[in-house]
Amino acid sequence: MKNCRPTLLLFCLALVAPGVFAHHSSAPHFDHENPISVEGYFTEIKFVNPHAYIYFDEIKDGESVGWRCELSSATQLGRWGWSADMFSPGQKLVVSGSPARREDNVCFMSSIELADGTTISRNSDLTQMQDVMASNARPVESEEVVEREMFLADGRSNIEGAWVTKSFGRGAIGIRPEYVATAAGEAAVNGYTMAYDDPILRCHPVNIFNAWNHDENVNEIRIEGDKIILQYGFMDFVRTIHMDMDSHPQNLVASTGGHSIGWWENETLVVDTVGFEEGVLNHQNGMKHSDQMHSVERFYIDPETGYLNRDYTITDPLYLVGETMGRDMMAASATPYQTYNCVELSGDNNIRPEDRDL
Repeated sequence: MKNCRPTLLLFCLALVAPGVFAHHSSAPHFDHENPISVEGYFTEIKFVNPHAYIYFDEIKDGESVGWRCELSSATQLGRWGWSADMFSPGQKLVVSGSPARREDNVCFMSSIELADGTTISRNSDLTQMQDVMASNARPVESEEVVEREMFLADGRSNIEGAWVTKSFGRGAIGIRPEYVATAAGEAAVNGYTMAYDDPILRCHPVNIFNAWNHDENVNEIRIEGDKIILQYGFMDFVRTIHMDMDSHPQNLVASTGGHSIGWWENETLVVDTVGFEEGVLNHQNGMKHSDQMHSVERFYIDPETGYLNRDYTITDPLYLVGETMGRDMMAASATPYQTYNCVELSGDNNIRPEDRDL
C-alpha cells in the first residue's frame, strides 16, 4: 500500500468512490424530491460546526414567520470565504432548498438569491467570485505550505505541524476501506437510523479514521517528550500515542480513541491501538465495530508529493471479516489548527418523535 507512486496514481484514485469522504447524506433529514423557495428578510447566521444555519423571517398573511436553513459547516464555509457578517439585518433574500422531514419552517439551503438577482449556491466559493459581496467575503489563505523539510536529520518523517486532508471533498484522493460484516456485525446494525443515530448529531467524532479527514478541518501533530499528540480538527478530538511503552496496559478503560502505543520504523511512525469502546465505522449505514477492534496505522511522508500519508489496517473478529485496509493523505497547512466548538442546531428534525421533550 505504501508505494502509491505516479504510475499507480490512477489506480489509487479509482479506489476512492465518488462521495466516499463527502459529508454525511442529508436525505434522511430533508425531502429533496420537493424543493421549495421562500422569500424573506435576513436576521442572522449562526456560524458553527457541524452545520451553520441561516435565519430569516418570511412575511406570510401579514405575520412574520421565522425560518432556519442548514448550510455547510462553518469550517468549510470559512474556507470558501463566507462569514457571519456577509448579510445585513433586514436584507431581502429568496432561499431555495429542501424542506425538513419532521419540522416546519426548516430547510436544507441549496441557494440564496439576492435582491439584485445574484445567486449564491450552497457550495459557492466566494473567494473566486470577484463581484459578489466583495466587501464582506472573508479572505482565505492557501492551505498548502510550499516550503517544508519533509524529513528530520535522523531520517524520520517530519510529521509535526498542521495538516489538512486531501482525502475529503472536491478531488478527494486515498483508498477507501471496504468493510465486510460478520453475522454479528450485521445484527449490530439493526435499528440504526442515520436521521436519529448518527454520532455527529451528538457532537461525537465517530471514530479515529473518519474524524481525521472530516470536513477538511485542520489537524495538528505535536511531539511532547515521549508522547505524540494527534489533535483532530473535527470535534476537538485528541489522541495520545505513547512512545515509551512496549505493550498496552491491562484493564484498559474502553474509549472512542482506545489506547495507542507507537514506534519508529525508519521514516515511518507505526501506531498500534486497542481498547476501543463499541462504536460506528460508517455513520451513514450504521456499520459498527466492537470493543475487540484492533488498528495499526503507519504515518509517513511521501517524498514525491510531500503529503503525510496514513495507511491503516483494521481487524475486529467479532464484527468484521478479515483485515480491512485504507489510506488517507494530508497536505501541510498554512492555516493552524482551530477549535471546532461543536454546536448542534438541528432541533426536533433529527430527534425521534418519541424521544422529544424527554
